[in-house]
Amino acid sequence: MYSELFLFQALLQAVLVVWLWRVWKSTGLLVAGLLLIPQFGLVYDNLIVGAGRFIGFSPLLEAISWPRFWIHWLFGTWLIVVAGVALRLAGFQFMRGTRPMLIFCSLTFALMMYDLPHFWNERLYPVCEFDLIRYSTAVSADTLCFEGQQVVRSSPPIPSIITCFVVIGSGALLMFKRKFPWMFLGGVLMLASAMPPLRNFKLDNFGEILIAGGCIWALSHFSRDRKPGPYAHASDSAA
Repeated sequence: MYSELFLFQALLQAVLVVWLWRVWKSTGLLVAGLLLIPQFGLVYDNLIVGAGRFIGFSPLLEAISWPRFWIHWLFGTWLIVVAGVALRLAGFQFMRGTRPMLIFCSLTFALMMYDLPHFWNERLYPVCEFDLIRYSTAVSADTLCFEGQQVVRSSPPIPSIITCFVVIGSGALLMFKRKFPWMFLGGVLMLASAMPPLRNFKLDNFGEILIAGGCIWALSHFSRDRKPGPYAHASDSAA
């Protein structure tokens, strides 16, 4: 059941890729084009988890599982930039000029650097949960695959948590000032899905669909009257 759920989630993430591509092509927003990279990554993430049961534990599954984590470590915080762009497109005065967007971009870069040590400090371990067969950097007591396997703890995903709060805060401004609640709701539901008891039912990946969908919807909504032009990728669109 859960393998099929993850494959379905991969399909939903692919739908968001198409939506995001259409936003990029119709508006010329640079951030929409850049966001395609992590969005493709989320399709891959769900696809590999869903396919693990059919591949089985093997060097192949371990090898193709690594990009799942690289994607999150490198691109998981890019929604912070999207949140800043959404506020700018919505016409908030405090987002005018380059300094406000520089703050959003600097925070994103700092959190990427925070996650960088994962590339040489982490290992992958077999994880058995429900009908899923996958590799992860952490193993809890109830996801052990064989007798004698050790529990492996992981540190809290600080960059992901901060990203959620930035999206929620930015979404709250859009909700109260511009009557657009979807980015706020996406961020709140993502945070809730990553906490017990919802996390115990593997709903955190569905939460990723909601937060990404809310952010893409915000870009689409607030750039509705925008047309690609000679300055489509200049400072105004990149911000």
